Amino acid sequence: MKILLVVLQPEGEAEAEPLSRTLSDLGCAVDVAYFDEALIEGPPRRPPQIIVLDARDRVESAYACLKKLRARPDLGATPALITVTPSRLPSLDFGASDDFVLWPIVPAELYARLRQLDWRLAAFSSEERIKIEELVIDLAGYEARLRDRKLELTHQEFELLRFLAQQRGKVFTREQLLARVWGYRYYGGTRTVDIHVRRLRAKLGPGAEGLIETVRNVGYKMRAG
Repeated sequence: MKILLVVLQPEGEAEAEPLSRTLSDLGCAVDVAYFDEALIEGPPRRPPQIIVLDARDRVESAYACLKKLRARPDLGATPALITVTPSRLPSLDFGASDDFVLWPIVPAELYARLRQLDWRLAAFSSEERIKIEELVIDLAGYEARLRDRKLELTHQEFELLRFLAQQRGKVFTREQLLARVWGYRYYGGTRTVDIHVRRLRAKLGPGAEGLIETVRNVGYKMRAG
């Protein structure tokens, strides 16, 4: 797992060493950076899977740092975990970062939280299951869940979601979707596709905004990443 460790403590390198060593012991490839203009402007040596902000008592500085990191195209979608002391827990904005871990660090807890973040945004496909970020499509069980919330989908909505997920990144016209999802014997018009896409987006909700993309003057596709 590739980690970008961002250090906010004024002591700098000496303070980064314990957490960096813990992450390395957990099998992570760690790049260490400090909260300054060089961090905001310069790219990390390798794209991280997770950003760890070593905030401890400096919660406000962590959020300021994270805001700048989110503005970078290469880090805007990277999940972030913040270390925080128990005394600063009341100051946490639980919507600002993806997760937090208490300081002093318990390695087993840190590992579990990192794995959970990596799983939430991972994507994979098998014969029985497709996972795209926080959306899981259970092909064998014929159901879909988003962040553990079961989606109440009709047969055709599920089939449309399944088809687009299995062809992720590919654009299909309305006519192609009508033929591939509804079947050649279906005599409904292409407006049927628009209606089902609209309903499917509504059921996915704002948490999956942009997952099904409209390609102007062509059709629809499932976002590639």
